[in-house]
Amino acid sequence: MATINPLLVSLDIKSSDRVVSIKENGNVDSNFVITHLIKQILGDGNRMCFVILHNTLGHYQNVGKRLGYDFLKQIEEGRIRTIEPLKDIVEDIGNETNYFVDDKEQVVKGLFKSIKSTMEELVEAGSSRVYLVIDDISHLLDLGIDLKYIISFINYCLSLINDERISVVINTHVCSKSDEIICNNLNYVSDVVIEVMPLKTGVSREVTGLLNIEKSGKEQVTQFHFKAYDKGIKTFHLGESVYNLYK
Repeated sequence: MATINPLLVSLDIKSSDRVVSIKENGNVDSNFVITHLIKQILGDGNRMCFVILHNTLGHYQNVGKRLGYDFLKQIEEGRIRTIEPLKDIVEDIGNETNYFVDDKEQVVKGLFKSIKSTMEELVEAGSSRVYLVIDDISHLLDLGIDLKYIISFINYCLSLINDERISVVINTHVCSKSDEIICNNLNYVSDVVIEVMPLKTGVSREVTGLLNIEKSGKEQVTQFHFKAYDKGIKTFHLGESVYNLYK
């Protein structure tokens, strides 16, 4: 019998949730949400296009192993296709191509063209669903891309869900006003908004941070505390003892 994953139970992401946005607030890492959603995507027999702007393939492989999946093997088997703009930048140093061009609008259009082509190939390969996962779209600002072009890029990506077999997951972090604008635009169109925040009271040995989950059509926001461990995340409702988790 499959082991119940506490975080995935708390997130409760359904196939009907076509757009999922993840918002990282403050000095707390939201990447664990992405890596756990990858576990769910693969476990459900789906495929994904993964746009990597924040971590390395090695990071996802190491975390995936702890969560029970082999990230690199999934790439070899064609269930995951990766697009790595940061890797392309390193290769383009001195060539003044792609991400170094002055016309940043063409940069995002080129990136989306690559995404669209990859998504079409994954859909044709056959699976119940195909996910576009972007971690972390806020880093496009670090590449000198204007906010208006990033918003356009988000709209391009969201147009993919016109195909009912496609879902989109986008991770962001908030460190500036521009970051906040990106998040707000995503929140407005998302079926699920997952917000990861540090504790208001500061550092605790028992609790790592706060998780807010807001679902479209539901007025109430579901809140959890979470505790990060080497092999995963445990969650518990506010007020519940950390020592009574899923016993």
